[in-house]
Amino acid sequence: MAINQNNFSKKPSDFKIAVIGAGASGLSTAYELQKIGFNVDIYEKSQNLGGLAGALELSKGKIDSFYHHLFKSDKYILDFLNDNKIPVDVKFKRTKTGHIWDDKYFDISSIYSLGNSRLLSKFGFLRLLIGGAFIKYFPSNNLNNKLVHKYMKKLFGKEAALRIWEPLLNFKFGKYAKYMPYSWLRTRIQDRTIELGYVNKGFELVYDYIADQVRKKNGNVFTGNLIKNIRLNSYKDKLLIDDKIYDRAVITTSPKVNEKILKNISYESKEIKYLGAICGVIEFDKKPIPSYWVGIADTNKKNNSSYKNFLAAISYAELDEEWNKSGKPSWPLYLASYCTQKQYKKFSHDQWKEKMIKAAIELNKLSKIDSINENNIINFKLSFAEYAQPILSPIKNLFPDPEKAKFCYFANMHNIFPNDRGQNRAFYLGKFTSKKIYKELILGN
Repeated sequence: MAINQNNFSKKPSDFKIAVIGAGASGLSTAYELQKIGFNVDIYEKSQNLGGLAGALELSKGKIDSFYHHLFKSDKYILDFLNDNKIPVDVKFKRTKTGHIWDDKYFDISSIYSLGNSRLLSKFGFLRLLIGGAFIKYFPSNNLNNKLVHKYMKKLFGKEAALRIWEPLLNFKFGKYAKYMPYSWLRTRIQDRTIELGYVNKGFELVYDYIADQVRKKNGNVFTGNLIKNIRLNSYKDKLLIDDKIYDRAVITTSPKVNEKILKNISYESKEIKYLGAICGVIEFDKKPIPSYWVGIADTNKKNNSSYKNFLAAISYAELDEEWNKSGKPSWPLYLASYCTQKQYKKFSHDQWKEKMIKAAIELNKLSKIDSINENNIINFKLSFAEYAQPILSPIKNLFPDPEKAKFCYFANMHNIFPNDRGQNRAFYLGKFTSKKIYKELILGN
């Protein structure tokens, strides 16, 4: 930030900032604050960094516990990695994409393969292309606060709406699908690129590196530290956190948590609903599906297949070319969906495992490659995050400032909306929030 700090009586080094949460937005904000010159401490309740971008151990090494990839349009995270010379290897490649409809597998990896897949008629395919081009190249802000489910058929035609977009909306958001705005769809189409990127050996490397840099600049990263209460000091001009004094705090935790920890500093919040994310990883000793991504859009009520419990299946080794270059091959498969905590707790770990294995075998059969069964399983891991997908609606528009508390700034999940590229938006929040703090404390505005 090219600002002459000598013009002001206060310097960033005169202030101490607490960051609550060591996910992507918390770590990136802390890094940006330190770069400007502020003193920073990070508090994280778990022993792991990265939040939803944390890692788990499989037979050949670590992968992300929740699947992650980058688009070439993910400007904020890519600029951060490049500008700060973060020593990680980011690779981009074109991947195969599958689509499940009416108990059939369709290859939709490209416009050409989609046109030849017979998922849509020739007219339906043309209508889909026209609708996608309209949104991508001629976006209409007049539609942003309209309910998207009412416009699907007008935008894409009846076939594409029924076989692609409406199932995606319903599988992803469940009972909240009818509340989602057009702005969600617009950003989804505009932000996508054909090539996908990944960080070799996982995004955990990025967050471990950021935390190390924070420590090297005399900051602290307190893991395994659950903050129960944030209050004002005796002079009521600073914050008291774990008996330490801070000038400001950056809050990256959920509104549900914030209601508890910020209740003594005038916390206000507009109503926010959100879904959790469930993600299982089944590591197979042979290839389970023929593509990186398989979207599930099967609305056939006569079909009771287990795969309909999930939004998508993702074959990690199809994206990470390094995974099987050495050692005995393995094929990690993610099975993912959004659900509430109540829906997640409805089944035990073993029941979810059984559902996911059954779903993977069913998808394998539909894709018509070499068959897999339970004997091909090497590992199984299950993860759940309660706070993963915000539900913001034009009916209840939360902006600006959906949350407020004295001396606090908020950089949590619902601030990424309507974007659903969480990590990319988190790095935007890091830069944006650090600038806001600088303007208030140093520039006085």
